[in-house]
Amino acid sequence: SGINAEYGYILNLIEHLTYKNMKCGGTGEVKPADDHIKEVCNKVKGEVEAHAKKTYDVFEPHSYTTQVVAGTNYFVKVKVSTSGEFVHLRIFEHLPCYGGDFFLHGFLHHDQVGNSVIDAFEQNMNFDKPTWE
Repeated sequence: SGINAEYGYILNLIEHLTYKNMKCGGTGEVKPADDHIKEVCNKVKGEVEAHAKKTYDVFEPHSYTTQVVAGTNYFVKVKVSTSGEFVHLRIFEHLPCYGGDFFLHGFLHHDQVGNSVIDAFEQNMNFDKPTWE
């Protein structure tokens, strides 16, 4: 019937839009920083500065991608100076049932802007164990 055909079309459209660029276990599309990712980065700024052993007057998320695991990994490129200095962050967000807290899991520093949205970005840059509670 017409309703079933319309329902099937909507389901196919949702599936296409949702899974088009998704890899199982991989990261999603790189997106420009939005208000949510700015808030996430601000939650770990103190930890970033502690690991960098410096204070950043500029701390502007530039772009990011996510990876769904037992929570969410955020891979974020953050501008930390007016001269084109960037850091890449790996931030883990616990599932809400485990408190939904954010943890800095990785930090990578580089001095050049680079050509791609997220360049020199390594997913395996853990430097310490997360503090699961």
